[in-house]
Amino acid sequence: MTTPMNMPINTPAKGRPVRLQTKRFLLRSMTPNDSLERWINWLNDPEVMAPLNTPVRAWPADQLKAHLASADNQRRYLIGVFDLTEKGQIGLFQIEIESFHRRAMFNVVIGEKSWWGKGVVNEAREALLDEFFNNRGIEKVAGMPFARNFPAIFNYKAQGWHHEATLRSHCISTSGGPRLDQYQFGLTKDDWRGIKKRNRASKDREHNS
Repeated sequence: MTTPMNMPINTPAKGRPVRLQTKRFLLRSMTPNDSLERWINWLNDPEVMAPLNTPVRAWPADQLKAHLASADNQRRYLIGVFDLTEKGQIGLFQIEIESFHRRAMFNVVIGEKSWWGKGVVNEAREALLDEFFNNRGIEKVAGMPFARNFPAIFNYKAQGWHHEATLRSHCISTSGGPRLDQYQFGLTKDDWRGIKKRNRASKDREHNS
């Protein structure tokens, strides 16, 4: 097997970056060239990290850049959520792909607290679900919020995801206290088609009433 002279050996292939727009947000794959200032602030904010059971700590910029570089837009996506009006980043999706099973694990954080409670997650995630189900070969998605992450659970249920499992005492709490339960929510491609169809029918009824 020959290797082109200019191709680095053992370098993972890069997939097609994500770039989508919703009514209020730009969603795009991040790169090591992106500004890290807001991300560093989120990582140092206990209110942002606690629902994720992630300890607050200082991440060196070079370590964050390496993490961004690990996203190949094939097996891992790091997708920034940017406010179209002010152009600043307000959140991040990390999506891990199991290509053999055509399955994706969704994780999300909205770091800018001024946007909490304003429907960011489901507006952005709707566009990503359309993209991954329709254009990137995914047939099943999952999300695993901690049972104490009430806003995340509300969002999953409001968007129509199925509560598939409760993993009792699944993780140690990084802030001390008892072990944490973790939920698994899931959605298949057919589930999502049905949800979209019902939503369109509801809008049509409202329009015609």
